[in-house]
Amino acid sequence: MHPDFMTVFWKEWKEIILQRSAGGGGARQPLIFIALLGVFVPWRMGPDRFFNPMQVLLFTFLSAMVVTAVIADAFAGERERHTLETLLASRLSDRAILLGKIAASVAYGWMIALACVIAGTITVNLVGTHNGFVFYRDSASWIILLIGPPLVAGIVATGGVLISLHAATVRQAQQTLSIGFMVVILGVIFGSNVLPADWKAWFARMLVEWSLTEIVLIAAAAILVIDLTLLMAGMARFQRSKLVLD
Repeated sequence: MHPDFMTVFWKEWKEIILQRSAGGGGARQPLIFIALLGVFVPWRMGPDRFFNPMQVLLFTFLSAMVVTAVIADAFAGERERHTLETLLASRLSDRAILLGKIAASVAYGWMIALACVIAGTITVNLVGTHNGFVFYRDSASWIILLIGPPLVAGIVATGGVLISLHAATVRQAQQTLSIGFMVVILGVIFGSNVLPADWKAWFARMLVEWSLTEIVLIAAAAILVIDLTLLMAGMARFQRSKLVLD
């Protein structure tokens, strides 16, 4: 792996763990998520409800929520701390800086999601009355578990970087990011109601005729396209001269 990328990745990783998470609370935020979603919720749900494809989606969206809390700091935080000029003046390549920051945020969200799954699995198997070790058995759950968090968190990370690139403050970047995703969510909800009848019928038929694994793979492919589109937009907007002038 390219040394410049790893330099930025580890720099961001240490800042996220030690400073940004929970507003400077370090390891408190991950521990709270793991205690709540990895211990308490699985203990209350039991194996039948916990080891369910729909439940895996909870951890996927958890990773995205965690990334939302840290990605706004990517460039806006550097600007606030007056370290952006130093970073841009370094020998690090533009691509390494951008990809390193995105990858560190996605890895952070993915790590917390997997930690919750592992803690939940241990909790359910310790407190349950079933015989033998219980875990996810269907392919759809495994696919969501392995690629869902990085794909969905990737949308938040790449979109958040686009906003953070030219935001004056972290607060401004967080507010813009929150409003943007709220608009997207509302757009999906209300947009689905105005779809042509033929489209609605096709979606309904797909849910009935296709297997859950096929639906998950199609959704993953669509999310990957969005990830790559936002990433290319971020790479196009990342221009050192303009960032310094900002």
